[in-house]
Amino acid sequence: MLANAEVLRNVRSQLRPAKMAVAAIIVGLLTLVAAAGLNHLSIPAAGPSGWGFGLLHLLFWLQALILAGGGGIACVNAIYREKDHNTFDFQRVTRLSPLELTLGKLFGAPVFTYFICLCMLPAVMFAAVRGRQSSTIVLAAYVVLLVGAISFHAFALLISLLTVRGSHTAAVIFVLVVLGVISSVPAGISYFFRLGSLSPFYAAQVVIQRNWSPPTFVSTIWEESNLPSASIADVFFGHPVRHLIVMLVIDVLLGAWCLLALARNIKRDPTQYELYSPLQSVGIVAFINVVLLGFVNWKVNLIDVQATLLTLNGVILGSIGLAQLRNRDRTRRLLRTQKSSAPSWVDLAWPAPFLFLVAAGASLLVSVAANAAHDTLIAWSTGFNILRSLFFAAWIVRDTQFLQWMILRRGKRPLAMGVLYLLVFYACAWIVFTSFGVLRSPDQMAFTAFVLPTPIYYLDHAAWSVRPAIWASAFVAQWVMIALCIFAQRNTILELARQASPEPVPAPAD
Repeated sequence: MLANAEVLRNVRSQLRPAKMAVAAIIVGLLTLVAAAGLNHLSIPAAGPSGWGFGLLHLLFWLQALILAGGGGIACVNAIYREKDHNTFDFQRVTRLSPLELTLGKLFGAPVFTYFICLCMLPAVMFAAVRGRQSSTIVLAAYVVLLVGAISFHAFALLISLLTVRGSHTAAVIFVLVVLGVISSVPAGISYFFRLGSLSPFYAAQVVIQRNWSPPTFVSTIWEESNLPSASIADVFFGHPVRHLIVMLVIDVLLGAWCLLALARNIKRDPTQYELYSPLQSVGIVAFINVVLLGFVNWKVNLIDVQATLLTLNGVILGSIGLAQLRNRDRTRRLLRTQKSSAPSWVDLAWPAPFLFLVAAGASLLVSVAANAAHDTLIAWSTGFNILRSLFFAAWIVRDTQFLQWMILRRGKRPLAMGVLYLLVFYACAWIVFTSFGVLRSPDQMAFTAFVLPTPIYYLDHAAWSVRPAIWASAFVAQWVMIALCIFAQRNTILELARQASPEPVPAPAD
C-alpha cells in the first residue's frame, strides 16, 4: 500500500509538515482541555464512572466522528472532484489496476483523518492507564473503529463514483444521513432485530467494558415481555453470539461488496457503469436476507415483522433494480455485440425477468421463514402468504420496468424525471385515497391495491373474502401495466437496433 501511487499522491498533498504540526497542536490542546474538565468533576480516575473511563469514551467517540464523518466526506469528494476538474479520465488510463486504484482512493483520500486519530493516541494511552483499562480491550476498540470506518469509507467512495455534476451537496448530505441512521441504533438489541450497532461509534462502548466475561445472552425481560434485552450479545437463528464478532464480520462483508462494485466500475466510462452482474446481485440480496432473517425477532407481532422484512427488501430490490437499468449507450453497445440480428426477448424485457425471479425469491424466503416461525394461535395461511409475496414482486417489477423505459427515451436526466413521475403518482394517489378514507377501510382497501403497495401488508382471509374479485383484478392489473411498459420499451429498443445496424455497402458498378 505504501507503494501505491494514489496513496502517495494523497499523502504528499494532505500531510504537509506545517499542516501536520498545526493539527497536532490543536488536537493536543483539545485533549488537555477535555482531561482537565473531567478531572475538575472530582471523579476517581479508575472505575466505570471515573474520569479515566470518561476520557477514553470521549476520545473514541471523537475518533469515530473524525474517521467516519470527516473521512466519509473526504471519500465522497475523492472521485467527484477528479471528475469535476476533468482529471479522472487520466487516472482511469494509468497502469494501476482497478483494485489498486480503488484501494488507493480508499486509504489515500481520508489519510489526514487517520493522522488526527494518530495524534490522539498518547491521550488514549494516558486515559487507559488512569482508568486501569486492559490493553486488549483498547486494542479491540481500535479494531472495531478501523473496520467500521473503512467499511463506511468504501460506501462513501461508491457514492462518489455514482455522483453526477450538480448533485455533490445531495451526496454529502446523504452520506451523513446514513451515518446518523446507523449510529443512532443502540448498542443493544432493537425491537425487530436481535442485533446491535454496526457503526464505528460502537468502539466507544467496547472501550469502557471492564472484562471479557461472557454476557447474559438472553435476559429474563426478553423472554417474559418480548422487549429488547440490554445484553451486549446478539441472537443468530436462535444461537447467542458476541456482538463484537458479529459487527466485525458484517462490516467486513458489507465493505467487500462496496469494493467489488468500485473495482468493477472505477475504470469504466460513466455511461457503462454496472455495479453488479446479475449473479452478483443475487448474491448480495441473499446475503442481506440471511442477515435479516438470522437476527429477526419472530416473537414480535408476526404480521409487523413480515411487513418490516418486505419493506426492507423493497429498498434493497429497488436499489438492485436501479443498478441493473440499461441506458441508451449501454443498450447500443449490447446490440452491436450481439451475434444475432434481432434482440433477444430477455433484452427486450430487461430487467423484468431477472428482477421478478430475485424479488419473488426474496419475498418467498421471507414467507417460508415466517411460516416456520408463526405461532399456531395466530391465523396464518400459506397460500395468502405466497400471494402477498407475488404481489410484492409484481409491484417492484412494475416500477422498475417503468424507469427502464424512461431511461431509454431521449431527454435530459430521464432517470431523475422517471423517479419524479413516480413520486408525483404515489403522492397524488395517497392524497386521493386519504381524502376519501379508503386506505384502511376493509371493504374498500382492495381498490387501493391497483396503484399502491401498502394493501399487500393487510391481505388476509378476511380482506379477501370481502372483495375477492377486486383483489384478483388488482393483481392482474399489475401484470397488465408491466406488459405495457415492456411493449413501450420494446419499441424503443427496436428503434435503437435499427440505428445501430450498419448500413449495407453498395456494390461497385461494373
